Amino acid sequence: MKIGTQKGLPLLLGLIVLILSQLLAACGGSTPSNNPNAPVDLSVWVYPAIPEVAAPPADWELTKVVRQKLNINLKVTLIPTGDDGDAKLNAAAAANDLPDLFQINTSSSSNSTFLKWIDLGLVSPVDKLLPMMPQRTKDRYSNATLNKLMTVNGSLYALQEATPLTKRQGLFIRKDWLDKLGLQPPKTLDDLLKVAEAFTTRDPDGNRKNDTYGFGAYTLSSAPTLGGQFDFIYGAYGLPGVWNTSTPGKISLNLRDPNYLKATEFIKKMADEKVIDPDWTTLKLDDYRARWKQGKYGIFVEDFCAAICQANYQPFDTNNPNGQLVPLNPPQGPDGKAYIGTFSQLGFRMGVSKKAMDGGKGPAIAKLMEWLNSGEGYYLAGFGKEGVNYKLDSQGNISTEGLAVPFTAHEVGPSIQIRNMVLNGTTPELKVRYPSFKTKNGRMIDPINVYQTFAAMPSLDVTSNFAIKTAANQGDVNRYVDEGLIQFVTGQKPLNDSSWNTFVKGLDGLGVSDWENSAQQSLQEKGLLNK
Repeated sequence: MKIGTQKGLPLLLGLIVLILSQLLAACGGSTPSNNPNAPVDLSVWVYPAIPEVAAPPADWELTKVVRQKLNINLKVTLIPTGDDGDAKLNAAAAANDLPDLFQINTSSSSNSTFLKWIDLGLVSPVDKLLPMMPQRTKDRYSNATLNKLMTVNGSLYALQEATPLTKRQGLFIRKDWLDKLGLQPPKTLDDLLKVAEAFTTRDPDGNRKNDTYGFGAYTLSSAPTLGGQFDFIYGAYGLPGVWNTSTPGKISLNLRDPNYLKATEFIKKMADEKVIDPDWTTLKLDDYRARWKQGKYGIFVEDFCAAICQANYQPFDTNNPNGQLVPLNPPQGPDGKAYIGTFSQLGFRMGVSKKAMDGGKGPAIAKLMEWLNSGEGYYLAGFGKEGVNYKLDSQGNISTEGLAVPFTAHEVGPSIQIRNMVLNGTTPELKVRYPSFKTKNGRMIDPINVYQTFAAMPSLDVTSNFAIKTAANQGDVNRYVDEGLIQFVTGQKPLNDSSWNTFVKGLDGLGVSDWENSAQQSLQEKGLLNK
């Protein structure tokens, strides 16, 4: 056959097409997804660090740098807070379309959902990522307890960090009221009641009105307790939080301990003496905060920054220029016990979809996370542009002095929405995030000093309890306990040994014993049950 003949030309062209197609197939084609030099598309979903501001801008500096230096096309999506965020993640999981890398809420319900995703094969183990990001692993993923919590069937399924600030919440007391009334900070529960009575009845603000309360509170029924506002009172009886692990090899609800009744009786006494804001059973968090900022409460429980950081403290300072909020040690109970409450080491955590890992995106995820851990990535994601939003002083500490648009400015918020992926809780970092300031009358307030004071107070570590799965009817259990305790405290039901025993026995009708057995089994399986 002669190549140049008309007859042979179509055959020749067909052979060329066949050979080229086979070569392209063998090489994987020339599409970017199979080109080893092509950027990797990486989708990341996280909760916003600053919910009240917008998402990162279209011309975000961080995505440009990540593309140039890491060869990654980064697409960040902010997960809505609350129920909308849960719905968004659940919808993605139902469609087998979870993002490559995604943040997991640390609530018990979110953890239960995450475990279901693991069972369904939607989430990938992350063990093999750890050696790819050695410094971040050393700094953030080396906590044995946290890793046990995230281990299922011998494999690690989440990149779990310890929280930089574990004991944020504590008791505040109005020192100016103590001074005016000639009182000392209460050291015991009996002292607390006496001081609260004085704050309620002796016009500590001097306005000649009966408008102050010794203690302010609100309820939150997301767990079978009255909420964290009363934890220090149950802590005075050795029973803060939900679970009792004081008996080696056993776990049960604190409610079953006889001292839980005694603590509830003390709260009822406070209510009977009218030293608690009578609206405490219906107040929402915003209402509660509005009242202490108005100067209505002498003693209250609050997050250190929500009370004492400059922007949050300003309304209180405006309404009470001579007011002084200072930390109060948790009062001791009849046996000398004292806990401000409970705390968990659980912090920021991320999961990786199985689709992403199967698609070969593991190395890109590890590269991104390692880059964000320190150096340029840390500063850019956490504080914005150097010389514009932050600068480093001669000691290498972060500073905003003299900058027109510091990272603390509202307009910088969108550019640091993923800062929770990088923050590490070092003292220099905390000092610049929570700076000292002067009040209207010239007093200096140091929020980090207040935090450190709270952190030194006795508190019960309940990190291991995160292994406990929620009850199938958790909402019913929470409502039963919350409503029952409120009825006892407010006098809607008599509080005595008989009524209390009936109340506790009612838990059995909700299958709480099965929940306790499940909790014990979960802790035993992970080697986290007290021995």
